[in-house]
Amino acid sequence: MAEKKIDLPGAVLAELEKISMVASYLWERQWIERNGGNISFNLTEMITGLPDSLDGFQYIERQVPAGTAGMVVFITAGGARLRDLMNHIEEIGCVLRIDEEEKGCHLLWGGGKNSFQPSSEFIPHLLIHLEKKRLKDGHRAVLHVHPLELIAMSHHPVLGHDEQKLNRACWSMLPEVRLFIPRGLALVPFYLPGSDELAAQTATALCSRDVALWSKHGAVATGRDIYEAFDCIDVANKGASIYLRCLSAGFEPDGLSEDEMAKLMGGFV
Repeated sequence: MAEKKIDLPGAVLAELEKISMVASYLWERQWIERNGGNISFNLTEMITGLPDSLDGFQYIERQVPAGTAGMVVFITAGGARLRDLMNHIEEIGCVLRIDEEEKGCHLLWGGGKNSFQPSSEFIPHLLIHLEKKRLKDGHRAVLHVHPLELIAMSHHPVLGHDEQKLNRACWSMLPEVRLFIPRGLALVPFYLPGSDELAAQTATALCSRDVALWSKHGAVATGRDIYEAFDCIDVANKGASIYLRCLSAGFEPDGLSEDEMAKLMGGFV
């Protein structure tokens, strides 16, 4: 007998369409390679009326953080190629509900084959969603990708180890960078992908910064929808790109002065 699946509300389908569109942007920018990157969206308040018993839905045993019981999330699959989201989102994405015992989750929608497993970064995504729920900032989308210039900056012998200098370099390259990521970037040291340390550091970093830059790995941002999360990384990466282009042209960029940036922010408060 085929395992049960739910029909998604129109509002949820609209968010998934945005996710598919953003995945195409990521591929065009070379920010996702093979199975690099992952996306999630907190659907807990958007999917209601589930049956009391989820018997008949595929169950996936998986470690989940405390406090996630009852959470409903969309997340991409482990090993999925995000470039395929545009045409195959129901096969390489899924909607999961964490069970009350927090020992695993039920597959409500998507997931393709029965061997489906959520992204290896499932735990970091869930911890970020918990923090965003606590902050009540309305952020439901989480995006992790591999933006080329930001990763290059994380390898820099000075900027890759000094958060203040990194932000100064990116902010000062273009007024929009200072305006649209006003809280800047957090530097997260290198940890193994999917590790508890990486999850905890990232969740904490995104409480005070707009983008978490994983050293020598990638970047993570959140937003009220996936477009907003994408915009944060896109704008931050533009600052990094301009800075690196100046270096490759043979000069250290002056950048906007502290006074210029202060006046800029004062005019847009």
